[in-house]
Amino acid sequence: MLRAWPTGPDAQVAVWNDLCVAIGHPRARACLQAFEQMLSLLKAHGWHAPLILAPDARGYSEDELSLARFVLAAAEQRREVALAEASFLVSPQVLLPFLCAASRVGLPLMSAKRAHTSRAQSQECAPLAVTLH
Repeated sequence: MLRAWPTGPDAQVAVWNDLCVAIGHPRARACLQAFEQMLSLLKAHGWHAPLILAPDARGYSEDELSLARFVLAAAEQRREVALAEASFLVSPQVLLPFLCAASRVGLPLMSAKRAHTSRAQSQECAPLAVTLH
C-alpha cells in the first residue's frame, strides 16, 4: 500500500479494491482516509522525505521499515514504542495526530491479515471425510 499509493490513480484503485474485498467498503474508506492523513502529516511535518522504493523493488528502505514498525506499534496500542518510532519521523507537534492516524490505518490491516490467515487455514486444514467400515 505504501509503495503503490504514490504511483498514481490505477494503483490507488487497485489498493481500494483489495481493501474493499478484504475488510469491506466502510472500513476500507476509513483506513484509506487515515492513510492519506498519515501521509499528509508525514509530508508536512516530517524530518525528511521518506525513501519509498518502487513497488517491484526487492527489500525495504529503512524509512519503509520505520513506518511499518510505527504503524504496527500504533495498531497494537504500544503507545510508547509507537511514539518513540514516530519521533524519528515527524516533528513533536504532530506526534499524537500521527499516532492516531497510524492506529486507524493499522487496525483494519491487521484484521484483514487475520481474516486472510483464518480463511487460508480453514481451506488448508479442511477435515478429511473418511468412512470406516
